[in-house]
Amino acid sequence: MARPQKTGLDYFPLDVDIDQDDKVALIEAQHGIEGFAIIIKLLMKIYKNGYFYEWTEKEQLLFSNRINVDINQVNVIINDCVKWELFDDEILRTYKILTSRGIQRRYLEAVGRRQKVKMYRNYLILDIETVNVYKNLVIVDINEVNDNINPQSKVKKSKVKKSKELLPESQDESSCSSEESQNEIQEVYHTYQDAGYGTINQMTKEMIVHLVETYGSVWVMEALKIGLKNNKRKLTYVEGILQNWKRNGGMNIGKDTGDDQQKSRSPDGETERIGPDLSHIGYKGDGTVPDDSDLI
Repeated sequence: MARPQKTGLDYFPLDVDIDQDDKVALIEAQHGIEGFAIIIKLLMKIYKNGYFYEWTEKEQLLFSNRINVDINQVNVIINDCVKWELFDDEILRTYKILTSRGIQRRYLEAVGRRQKVKMYRNYLILDIETVNVYKNLVIVDINEVNDNINPQSKVKKSKVKKSKELLPESQDESSCSSEESQNEIQEVYHTYQDAGYGTINQMTKEMIVHLVETYGSVWVMEALKIGLKNNKRKLTYVEGILQNWKRNGGMNIGKDTGDDQQKSRSPDGETERIGPDLSHIGYKGDGTVPDDSDLI
């Protein structure tokens, strides 16, 4: 029987001048050595687990008890860590986990010699260019069956996601079986390239198929145009826009202009008003989009 795949680290890099980093220095200025110590303790938890640490009520109580600091004070420090971008605010609010771009990048560097490293698509906040550097990385969905339970068992794959090593180049859109769906995928590919997001490789194809399957081609193309307008040409940014639309009940972009409006089906089948039909690249509407600062 094969050994379960290891995800966490036995040790992690700690720069000798970490306290000179502005973000860390701000926490120490506000909370003294207690704030600095909590940052280090949290990094230990994160890297032991891999590249994130769940931060639900259970973890908060246990962490507070183990370091002997009042839970309210711990959460005050965590909030300031988020404020100064030590941890990603959107990911914490959405998934109740602590992580950042810097943490994920250092984790991938540390596991570079492993044969295969899995990361959850929903938690991944690195840009495509960075992700493509790591050839051993396999992006999976959160609801995918965990094959660490029995590495020799047959793993059930989700409808949308096929892991890189099992997905032939010619089958990357197999989940979109109808000709109409294939045409929609191709249209999104063209929009992606025309907007200057970059070349489309295997991983990019998989991510685009996932977005179209989840949100629909019309939503994805509108989000791509917003990314172009705001000079944020990254699929992680586009996915953030789509997640916001889904949480808020659909798109609400552009102004009502009578016959110039078009209708589109949202992922749940409801009809949504989405604004004028833009036939050229360069979005001219106004949409609420997430910030995309490079968190460390």
